[in-house]
Amino acid sequence: MKNLAICGTLAAALFGLPSVGRCAEIVLEQSAVQSLLIEGLFKEEGKLYLQKGACYAYLEDPKVTLQNGRVIIRAHLSSRLGVPSGRDCLGVALASWATMSATPVAQGHVVRLTEIRVDEVEDPNTRNLLNLGLAPAVPGAVEFDVKKAVEEMLKGSGSKLQGEVQALKIDSVKAGDNKLSINFDFKLVGR
Repeated sequence: MKNLAICGTLAAALFGLPSVGRCAEIVLEQSAVQSLLIEGLFKEEGKLYLQKGACYAYLEDPKVTLQNGRVIIRAHLSSRLGVPSGRDCLGVALASWATMSATPVAQGHVVRLTEIRVDEVEDPNTRNLLNLGLAPAVPGAVEFDVKKAVEEMLKGSGSKLQGEVQALKIDSVKAGDNKLSINFDFKLVGR
């Protein structure tokens, strides 16, 4: 009965909103964005491989901040770059902390991190190699499916009603103050 009252109150609040303006907002704190990033990219024992094999490069130990409209990722870059020779790599081992950033944008019902760029690398030699060959290997986009997240939140509410999210449209995405704010409008059909 309590769940029915909560759902009824939620429905009344959603249907009572004016059609202009935002209907809902999801705010992801820095720790949530970091968890999504690790889950989505750093899948192989906490590493994101930019190059695999005898000659390799990977990022690990990411730390995320959100400011000035960008998602900033600081991670440790470890590499052995050169020419593969059997199981060995004839080249040089490099390691440095690197900072990359990306712009969060809405595309349909998904928020993607695009315009990923390398902002800072502590070691100049590592920076040169990153710019020459490894930077293009950094994924072009990381995404967060807002529709899927809302559906999962509804399933986890404990209600006996089943809700289906339809016609979800993201109005704006903002990164700042160590939060990612997503304003969206959607249609919810209950069964």
